[in-house]
Amino acid sequence: MEYEGPTVILEGETPFFLGPYRMMRNVWKRKNLIRNLISRDFKVNYHGHFLGYLWSLLEPLALTGIFFMVFIILRGSTDTLLPLKIMIGILIFNSFAKTLNSCTNCLIQNSSLIQQVYFPREIFHVAIGGFRFISLCLSILIVIPYMIYESISPTGLIFLLPVSMICSVLFGQGLGMIASVIQVRLRDLKQVIDLIVRAGFFLSGVFFGAEIIPPEYLELYFYNPLAVYIEMARAGVTGDLGVLYASAIYRSILVSGIVFLFGTAVFIRFEKKAVKFL
Repeated sequence: MEYEGPTVILEGETPFFLGPYRMMRNVWKRKNLIRNLISRDFKVNYHGHFLGYLWSLLEPLALTGIFFMVFIILRGSTDTLLPLKIMIGILIFNSFAKTLNSCTNCLIQNSSLIQQVYFPREIFHVAIGGFRFISLCLSILIVIPYMIYESISPTGLIFLLPVSMICSVLFGQGLGMIASVIQVRLRDLKQVIDLIVRAGFFLSGVFFGAEIIPPEYLELYFYNPLAVYIEMARAGVTGDLGVLYASAIYRSILVSGIVFLFGTAVFIRFEKKAVKFL
């Protein structure tokens, strides 16, 4: 008897606007699988021990040290909080960038598993988003020693820190879900995204504050959600909003929600067609 491959059970095509509902239903049904995937990512990235976590902090610490040398020592800046602001900017932006890159490539990287057995493929994106958020929560702890050194006490703005962390991950995951269904057809998309991410690093205020932006361009600058998330995180830690204003915060939070929901709907609608090209 000829072997016909693994049996695949497919659900009917989901209406576009019901995509987020279907994803949440699948996530709830397969929460144990998501937990295992997140655990796998921790073992791979942190090598299963505490030293792996410490090594993962070297990148933001090294970049902070480089920018500290450039802006504090060489330029002679008098802002003693600049290294802390740079560190926060690197952590928030890296969380977005790594979420976007991982989500974009997840279908191709897991193609062998996808071809063997059917399960909701959005599980990969959810697991990536969960892993990156937990990693960000662990990494953000490195700002605490600097806060103690500068005698910075938490204020009522501290809630902006977790909000910015969640928004940066949701924004990256939403874009990544859209990119992942395109990536299986256009494999060069990864290079385009890498270029955009590198440009975004310099345009999102990672190593400078919004206060240096000329007032006439500030509104345009805050149309970049990542720039707002970084300023929100800094305000949450330092207790100073600076030039950040409420409407920019509300708009950026709304953008994250819309991009996440739209990305989910796009992926749920087109992923069955996309995986045929793996």
